Amino acid sequence: MSDVVVATEALSVGYGSYIVLSDVNAHVAAGEIVTLVGLNGAGKSTLLKTLIGTNPVLAGRIILGGKDATKWPAHRRVAAGVGFSPEGRRVFVNMSVEANLLVGAASLPQSRERRGLDWVLALFPELSGRLEQRAGTLSGGEQQMLAIGRALMSMPVLLLVEEPSQGLAPVVVDRVYDVLRLIADEGIAVLVAEQFQQVREDVSDRILVIDKGTVISDEELAAATEDPA
Repeated sequence: MSDVVVATEALSVGYGSYIVLSDVNAHVAAGEIVTLVGLNGAGKSTLLKTLIGTNPVLAGRIILGGKDATKWPAHRRVAAGVGFSPEGRRVFVNMSVEANLLVGAASLPQSRERRGLDWVLALFPELSGRLEQRAGTLSGGEQQMLAIGRALMSMPVLLLVEEPSQGLAPVVVDRVYDVLRLIADEGIAVLVAEQFQQVREDVSDRILVIDKGTVISDEELAAATEDPA
């Protein structure tokens, strides 16, 4: 197996007495795309937000790059190479495309900021001619590219993407997943949360199924597509 970039060990997450995730064991290795699927409320968003550091851990551990990152704040995880593209894109609509991208590199030296910008614009040339345009005037597909591009500005080792297909035309979804596959092939670990009907079998290396806060299946693509569960 390739080097594991992130892993959870018996991870439990909740708020007070309400448990959202229970005993979750999962991992994502360098160069692979793992698709996390489940019904609404199953715990997909909670897992991603816990990995980025915005949800409290009740028990278990998060291992990032071989180190125990369970208690790390979000900014330290970003500095360690975690990028996050949230559900609904959440771009800063009154800011320019370029300013939105630079938010993703706010903590980086200027030299790395320039490299990150060049890399993102190479991945999404659709944004190159729109750098001065307000993000709120972009199409939904362009905003999704912008949101992912912003998460990539720090040149992460792990990219978390929450429902990138939401509300997009199939041709745009294809474009987004082409880029996700490209960056995975460059060695970045990618964890994508999607609805069942949006699973991209042609791109995913493994399928992680979560139900009621518990992982019920973690299989390579071929096995997962033949599993009745």
